[in-house]
Amino acid sequence: MPEIAKETVAQNYGVHWHILSPTNIMPVIVASQETHPFLPSLGSVAAIGRDRAARQDIRPMEIAILNLMADKVATERQLALWLGHSPLQVNVTFIATDRYWRDMQDGRTGRNTSPDHIRKFYHAWSNIKHRKFDGLIVTGVNALQPRVSDEIFWDDVCEILSWSETNAFSSLFLCWGAQAALQHFHDIESVKGDKKIFGLFDHRIISDKTELLSGFPDVFPVPVSRWKHPDRNAIAAHPDLEIVAASRDSGANILAEPAPVEDGTFYPKRVYVLNHPEFESDTLQREYERDCAQNPATALPRHYFPNDDPTQKPVNVWRHTAFLYTNWVRAIYEATPFDLADIPQPASTQAFAA
Repeated sequence: MPEIAKETVAQNYGVHWHILSPTNIMPVIVASQETHPFLPSLGSVAAIGRDRAARQDIRPMEIAILNLMADKVATERQLALWLGHSPLQVNVTFIATDRYWRDMQDGRTGRNTSPDHIRKFYHAWSNIKHRKFDGLIVTGVNALQPRVSDEIFWDDVCEILSWSETNAFSSLFLCWGAQAALQHFHDIESVKGDKKIFGLFDHRIISDKTELLSGFPDVFPVPVSRWKHPDRNAIAAHPDLEIVAASRDSGANILAEPAPVEDGTFYPKRVYVLNHPEFESDTLQREYERDCAQNPATALPRHYFPNDDPTQKPVNVWRHTAFLYTNWVRAIYEATPFDLADIPQPASTQAFAA
């Protein structure tokens, strides 16, 4: 991945926006009045200036991210790099459940993310729920309970999922977030297996009405790390759920709910991604080492280390699959209304022609 530019802060829309812009791509813009630890900057030639952005005959895409992961900074980096890998401007708003936000305000110490980081760069959901967004992302989480609905934050997440039906044009759910959304919207339970599916597995394109996998090969590897698996028969019983990609070893990976646009095409109203195309080269390695520290008998991630030797450096052969996120941004950009107030309705063909 290209080197990220040095960071500065610039003011826009009455607040400060941070620009994330790997070389030769357009920026991801994060709302904050603080200097983010790694999201750069209008000071770089790779970032687009506020005045030039205002003159473009487009508007920024508004993306909200409910980041439930423990290591929030790593997840921010993984997602923002790929959301910004597009010729579009993307405004990112990180949100937290009200319960978590209150805990951080009250001085609770997080093991992986400091309360100060949350206070600077995250918004309590109640403070942004009046807004509308082109896209909502709900991440995974370190799930501890046998059932998705048993987690302590289940009710909080369900409230946000219900809100998304009227305030988000398209939603992208990752790992536990995908399992939670399948349970909430379709009553599809995810069952905990006897062992974790853990490793790098080949996946095959099954169907892709919304072109989420545009440019992908027919078969592609994706990192997998999960205990729970949605019921395959329950998925098959829902004709509105399209299986976009699946693996013989790890089951369904990407599901979509295609919704029609007036010109006869489809956009992804909801996307469920059960595995992790955004993982960095050493993510599974770090997870393996963490698990080994607790249980030395932890099995190696399959098909991941060269020659199944954990002393050898993993080779990233899946990096291109994170273009799923870029394709999702493009897909909703083509269908979302220009006026955010019109969400959740898609733009009309007349608006496209204009």
